[in-house]
Amino acid sequence: MGKPRNYRKWFLTRVKKAIGDYRMIAEGDRVVAGVSGGKDSTALLFILAYLRDYSHFRFELEAVMLDMGWGAVDFEPHRELCRRLGVPLYIKPYPISRVIREKEKEGMNPCHLCGKLRAGILNTIALELGAHRVALGHHLDDVIETWFLNLIFTGQMKTFRPSTFLSNTGLTLIRPLVYLPERITGGLVQSEGLPVIKNPCPYNGFTKRDEMKRIVNELAGRYPDFRERFLTGLQNVSRENMWKQRNEG
Repeated sequence: MGKPRNYRKWFLTRVKKAIGDYRMIAEGDRVVAGVSGGKDSTALLFILAYLRDYSHFRFELEAVMLDMGWGAVDFEPHRELCRRLGVPLYIKPYPISRVIREKEKEGMNPCHLCGKLRAGILNTIALELGAHRVALGHHLDDVIETWFLNLIFTGQMKTFRPSTFLSNTGLTLIRPLVYLPERITGGLVQSEGLPVIKNPCPYNGFTKRDEMKRIVNELAGRYPDFRERFLTGLQNVSRENMWKQRNEG
């Protein structure tokens, strides 16, 4: 890839800090980026390719996209992007849409099932490629929305971690964008003219996560530092002031 404009002051420092803080990438790792075609995962792919080429991180990078059967999807713009970035791309067709429609009739949550299926397929492909890490495009807004989802709908104060080792596969899930708010990934995609596939999922825009997104945006509108304060809070938990857990006896 040709060296792009200097983004150090904009976001690369934060991405490198997240990778360093949570030891996401080690020397010689093979990293598989899960790319949905949306702005966040496309930004992730672009950023990882940049870091591979122009930072002290030394790793191999490959990309995987899933054709989930929601209708005709044009993958050619992402094929061209991967050719330009020098990243091997693998497109895997899997009838996720059919499985979801069938299971939804049985009362299963379509979004939860979709996430489980996509993760399982992506991890299987990563293992076949000999990868050590699977990179996902979750950003800071996703972190906060997941926290609110768990709090409101399950009564748990938790969200996903920046780096998670999967003992059943030996893979490590990494999320290099967790220090970046969503607007930054959108800005990168727009400024670089990166391709974006419109989400073909019929549930898009009508999920509980979409509700949480509106809550987060409302809070950030009232309190401009909300996202940064939330990130700081996650890394500075005052455990002595938390309630004793009921199963602690």
